[in-house]
Amino acid sequence: MNITVESKNAVDKEILLKATREDLAPKFEKALKDIRKKAQLPGFRVGHAPMQLIRKRFGKDVEAEEINNYIQDVFRETIFPEHKPVGEPKITDMKWENDELEVTFSIGIKPEFELVDLTTLKVDKLVHDVTDEEVQKEVDYSLIRKGTYEESEDPIEENSKITADVEPLDDHGHGTNIEADQEINLSEPDNESLRKDLVGKKSGDTVEVTMEHGDHSHKYKVTIKTHQKLTKAELTEEFIKEATQEEASTEEEYRAFLKSRIQDYFDKTSADMFKESIAEKLVNSHEFEVPVSIIDHVTNSYYEEYKQRAKGELPESFNMDEFRNASFERAKNESKWMFIMDELMEKYPEIEITPQDADDFMAAEAAKYGLTVDMIKQFYASSTEQLENLRQNLRSQKLFDKLANDIGVNELSKEAYENRNK
Repeated sequence: MNITVESKNAVDKEILLKATREDLAPKFEKALKDIRKKAQLPGFRVGHAPMQLIRKRFGKDVEAEEINNYIQDVFRETIFPEHKPVGEPKITDMKWENDELEVTFSIGIKPEFELVDLTTLKVDKLVHDVTDEEVQKEVDYSLIRKGTYEESEDPIEENSKITADVEPLDDHGHGTNIEADQEINLSEPDNESLRKDLVGKKSGDTVEVTMEHGDHSHKYKVTIKTHQKLTKAELTEEFIKEATQEEASTEEEYRAFLKSRIQDYFDKTSADMFKESIAEKLVNSHEFEVPVSIIDHVTNSYYEEYKQRAKGELPESFNMDEFRNASFERAKNESKWMFIMDELMEKYPEIEITPQDADDFMAAEAAKYGLTVDMIKQFYASSTEQLENLRQNLRSQKLFDKLANDIGVNELSKEAYENRNK
């Protein structure tokens, strides 16, 4: 047996295993003798068939199976202990010709790098206190959502609904295919461009409108067929009780309720974006190569998610190579983050999860969903996968808490945060 190693880069290796029939013969012979002990061949008692006949009948199948077993044994007992591959190793080539075996493995190894000094890093964090103006907007949205619509000949308003024939226009202003009877709710945020062009118009009018899409725009000819005018709901005690599930009954209580919910949303969003910013900062602050095997593993997980969202029915135009190319940078960065997290876990042994951490989490979950702690415990105890996810999530949270203390934080207002890259 002979093993040679070729390094493709710092983290990817190609390993060539060579063996001869002489190396494999003892395994072949043992397997054939074991078969002979049990073989039932016509004209011979069990265990007494000639070995020549056994070889002729079972030789090729035995060799194929024993070669496979031999490859696995060599990988497990020799290659793995020496190189400690990460990700899924691949056999990229295998030949058994002229009594010689050649097997090529492609493996990845853990990258070696030093963590940067975390105190030299700084990450932006959104800090925002909800304003009365934002609360008023939410009150207005709530009244709109619970409002009623009636057919009207009045001019179109900002919150109107219309039915219209929509005709896309080309660069020369010529129409293409008419999309008839399109229902459009002008109060929706995505319809801001339409609102500007249609407010004040009436049923029967034809209007040329411009729809903005990022850095480009499209023109359409819109023929208004019907107009439904909105009558907002009234801010009554009944409305407030229904909207808050009996948690509030007065306008003052309702506004306080909304302010608390909006603040919770901002705080959670800010925390999630802060975590993403920390991970991005750390990934960008470390330069090291990532094994192809890990990138492939992450990309395959993206593919499985995509397939699941498509309910197993991928579009005919789907191309796996294009999918991999489009996912490469994201998969590489996620892979880098995985290795950085492993190093951070070793740097901070104190973030290991304790039973008290799990108890505190389950008590908070029970309070959040109005369940008992025992019900939450039973849920997680019902699946080892759920328990492992819980453990990983708790460790991740403790890690980010630690990082937030060590990395510099640049607190920004909502306006400054939104304009920071402009």
